Amino acid sequence: MAADETKDQEVSGIPWTDDAQALLKKVPFFIRKNVEKEAEDYARSHGMSRVEASVIVRIKASKSGDSPEASAPTEMPAPPPPAAPAENPSAREGIQAEAPRVSESPAPRTSATALREYASFIILRIDPEWRKVHPAEVGHGKKEFGDVVRTFESQVASSSYSLVGLSGLGDVILWRVGTNIGLLQEMTGKLLSTYLGRYLTVERSYLGFLGETGSRTPFVPRNSRFIHVRPLVRSKDWPQLPDFVREGAERERRAVVDRFPGVRMTLASSYGLDESDLLMIMESDSAELIVDLNQALQTTQENRYLNITCRGLTGISRPLGDVLDMLGGV
Repeated sequence: MAADETKDQEVSGIPWTDDAQALLKKVPFFIRKNVEKEAEDYARSHGMSRVEASVIVRIKASKSGDSPEASAPTEMPAPPPPAAPAENPSAREGIQAEAPRVSESPAPRTSATALREYASFIILRIDPEWRKVHPAEVGHGKKEFGDVVRTFESQVASSSYSLVGLSGLGDVILWRVGTNIGLLQEMTGKLLSTYLGRYLTVERSYLGFLGETGSRTPFVPRNSRFIHVRPLVRSKDWPQLPDFVREGAERERRAVVDRFPGVRMTLASSYGLDESDLLMIMESDSAELIVDLNQALQTTQENRYLNITCRGLTGISRPLGDVLDMLGGV
């Protein structure tokens, strides 16, 4: 017996071949322990005297969705076919618990009645000249702007946030959720056509796909005091990773988010719609929790594959009238 196999047998009670150990070393370190345990359990359950390379190949193929026969080396004998794995009730419950969160890769639905939902953020900056406008015109401009928002409220869910004193990028965040991109564009055009809109500049605009409404309640922003929105761009290495590696990194991120029940984090897919790949949206009544969650996410493996292009914006939720009042003017 090789020295390496003897060492493994002392620790785990079952030896490993040199080929199997070489394949194990190629598994990313943050899931290596799980793969090692799964391989040993598989070997024991199938009456194998040692962990062979074909076991690692089969596990990798099952996680990536490939056929084990197509992935396994031809020179290695395939182990007996595994028994169907028992369903894990706790895992199923975990999946159901995650359902309200929007995945960055929503599963496509074929239902003809399913409607796509989109999240649109526009960051608006007020021209300082607005503060010199006659009070009567200021009042008219605010009312006209609010009337446009109310005109679309039956089709578009809107929430307003103030950036005054919090960011030099703009003064207002307007978050809209709707099922029609054209309608969101039409609404923006009408807002900018108001008297107040003459003094507003769209500094940033973010668009993301939330999912489909065929089998769930339509998404609406919460009445949380704070919102934090940040566009995320993934590195070119991310799509090249095996599926099971990406899934492991995503599970790690969800586990971190679960440690902060006071924050609702939503991921909207922007790839193909906007310059970013994802929109990360955090809603909470505590700005401190948003900061703590952002810091915790910096330590995850998924963060290694993000190109930080923007650190995000944090706004305070206020009624639209109050948000407009904070722009100045009498």
